[in-house]
Amino acid sequence: MAGTLDPQVAELVDAAFAKSWPFVKTDPGLAHDDPQEMRTRLADRLTRLAQNGERDMWRLANAAIGQLRRERNAA
Repeated sequence: MAGTLDPQVAELVDAAFAKSWPFVKTDPGLAHDDPQEMRTRLADRLTRLAQNGERDMWRLANAAIGQLRRERNAA
């Protein structure tokens, strides 16, 4: 998922993905999108947030979910 990141940051992104994906795939506002596309978008948001310095797994997960929701609402 996070192949170009520092190994510790990649591990953090993977952990945040594992925590956030079950929520995203069942969220009424996000679940009806293509699951593979949503997995890719979630991983991308998590990676970008981590690259910008976020190191708390829960804040990382919540921020990525928030971005996906805002993007969905803007569409």
